[in-house]
Amino acid sequence: VIKGVDIHINDGEFVVFVGPSGCGKSTLLRVIAGLEDITEGIIEIGGRMVNELPPKERGVAMVFQSYAIFPHMTVRENIAFGLTIAGASKQEKQQKVAEAARIL
Repeated sequence: VIKGVDIHINDGEFVVFVGPSGCGKSTLLRVIAGLEDITEGIIEIGGRMVNELPPKERGVAMVFQSYAIFPHMTVRENIAFGLTIAGASKQEKQQKVAEAARIL
């Protein structure tokens, strides 16, 4: 489905993929996040090949178009959930949630 993609995203850079329905935007993101397998090529994150790493070890998160939130949590807690699972400190979570809120 996806062929010839070569992208470099700098740390802290905000990137948006735009295109018509069915062109592969979501599939590309799912591949990067490890939610879809690839048949060839290399995915590097932070200079490290992650093709064989499970999603939880890639350090990547996605925000889905449909609501994929925990209804018993606050917005802040939902945003911080992945960081909590990754073992981030309280200070790091506060900083990253504040930055995400600023961008949104």
